[in-house]
Amino acid sequence: MSTKERIEMMRKRQAYFSAVAEEYTSFADFIKAQEMWLAIMGIELTEHEDYLQLYIQLDFTEYEYYFIIQTPDGTLTVSDIILWQDEVCCNSYLNISTEERADEEDIFESY
Repeated sequence: MSTKERIEMMRKRQAYFSAVAEEYTSFADFIKAQEMWLAIMGIELTEHEDYLQLYIQLDFTEYEYYFIIQTPDGTLTVSDIILWQDEVCCNSYLNISTEERADEEDIFESY
C-alpha cells in the first residue's frame, strides 16, 4: 500500500471513529458503550487524563494511534493528528488533513 493510500485509509478510520464518538459527551460514557466492541475488533482503548487513545495494530510493523478528545461544545471527536509508524519506520505524528508532520501538543488543536 502506498503512503497516499494509507493516509486515505487513515482519513476513513478517523471519520468513522469521529462519527461514533460524536454521540457521546463524556469519556466515561464512550468507554462504557464502546469498550467491548473495540476489544472484539482488536482495537485497544486506553484512557488518559485529557483524551482517549485508540491503538490499531495493522500488521507486524504498521500501527496507528487515534486520539478522542472533547470539543468546546462538549461532544467527543477524533483529532486530525494521529501517531503512526511512517514509511521509514519512524514513530511520528501526522495531521491527516494537511498531511504535514505534527507534534503531540497539536492533538488538541486539530479536530
